[in-house]
Amino acid sequence: MWGFTRSIRSSSTATDRERREIESGLHSWAAAAGRASWIGRLFLAGFFAVGVVSTAAGQNIRPHYVSKAEADGTIYHTFPVTLFEHPEAGDLTFDITYKEHRTGRATLNFTCYSDESVPVDSVRFVSGRTVMAGPVAKIYLEPEKRGWKHRYTFEVDALLLCGFFDETALPEVTLHVGGQSRVYRVKRSAWRSYAPIGCRIFEMIRVNEAR
Repeated sequence: MWGFTRSIRSSSTATDRERREIESGLHSWAAAAGRASWIGRLFLAGFFAVGVVSTAAGQNIRPHYVSKAEADGTIYHTFPVTLFEHPEAGDLTFDITYKEHRTGRATLNFTCYSDESVPVDSVRFVSGRTVMAGPVAKIYLEPEKRGWKHRYTFEVDALLLCGFFDETALPEVTLHVGGQSRVYRVKRSAWRSYAPIGCRIFEMIRVNEAR
């Protein structure tokens, strides 16, 4: 049985280790990506999310992401944010990496906690009609005073990202471990605060990539 003993944290900022991963990933992420563009498809997703984008227009998004310009396009990485939580397991933190002019795929990383080292098999992020799901790859398992820290990664279709960050939705994340599942939910106030920022970031990426 996949048990949980982690208490919920209030922090929504990146840890030192996660920031080091971001810096390292910005240098190596492009080598793992293929070639293609998601501009046209993301435009359609952005069209349906126009209300969310308008809400975010006055928000300062700069503290929430980092970018690195390269010869074949810019890499963008959103800083880890803690929005989802489970009453027993505690919180779930996620971040997203995207490289311009590549496969149209983004990389979504997430961190969660368990009292066991049994790895997660797959994950499902749902927000309204938008679903981002699939098997995960383990980045690391790290022992802590109580239980284990888990970090995973999986690929998502980049056109779904603006639709996912819909402030009118009430999203949830489901982790699958063997035959068990654990659902993480978000507080409406926290989601309404961050969702316009997330959507604005990927709207900015669409505009920059189109130039």
